[in-house]
Amino acid sequence: MEISEQLRKICTTSLIFVLCISYLVCHCNRAKETTDYRIVSLSPAMTEILFALGSGNNIVGVTTFCDYPEEAKKIYKIGDFSNPSVERIVGLKPNLVILNLPEQMRIKKQLERLKINIFVSSPSSLDEVYEEITEIGKIVKREHNADSLVNYMRTNIVPVENKKKTNVYIELSPRPIVTIGKHSFLNELLELAGAGNVFADLNKDYPVVSQEEIIKRNPEIIILLHPENIEQRTGWGTIAAVKNKRVYADINQDYIMRPAPRLVKGFKELKRIILE
Repeated sequence: MEISEQLRKICTTSLIFVLCISYLVCHCNRAKETTDYRIVSLSPAMTEILFALGSGNNIVGVTTFCDYPEEAKKIYKIGDFSNPSVERIVGLKPNLVILNLPEQMRIKKQLERLKINIFVSSPSSLDEVYEEITEIGKIVKREHNADSLVNYMRTNIVPVENKKKTNVYIELSPRPIVTIGKHSFLNELLELAGAGNVFADLNKDYPVVSQEEIIKRNPEIIILLHPENIEQRTGWGTIAAVKNKRVYADINQDYIMRPAPRLVKGFKELKRIILE
């Protein structure tokens, strides 16, 4: 009986030891996988998201446009948004490169030929923004943080009760004149803030439009994401927004153009302007 009892104790102790070792191995491997993950982010929005998830230390390279948060400015630069250096990217030996489409299609093809793992970011709706946050959270083993971030954004970006949909024109660029169309998360953000996009009928993300068409559509509010004074443009004095001095150029374009957590701030700014 004593021998059987001793054997039982030895087996039990051995089993506990094996289970502890297995746990430590799995835990260490998971921690190593997260810590050693090397990411090159060509997306300013995704750079913000990674920092918000607590994975800023995994980023080894960014573009010159990745300027938020402040820590992102200190990360090695691989070029600008439109022309990042493939050589610099490869030199960093990343596990993952995050890029934007359609702007970075050329880079995508080059990286695919080099068999480098990529993550494509190209959200056209808020739901797609949330989906991308969830997906990247799984990749960097920050699922709980990703869920919390998505919940924070969903909670703070909710429809505004506004019986009268104010017609708004948003200008991204003056030459050529670029605005937002139907397939843009910014169009959705604008509608949730209680307004209507005067070019919501255009079946593009960011269409080029003419001055004549803008004047014809007569927006009640104009939001500029560039510093040019549009009030001096020929014929624009007849537009309701200009006549009623409802032209706004004080909103931080990063708040509403980057599909990242600061969309919450952008949404608040849009509500302020629309409900003023």
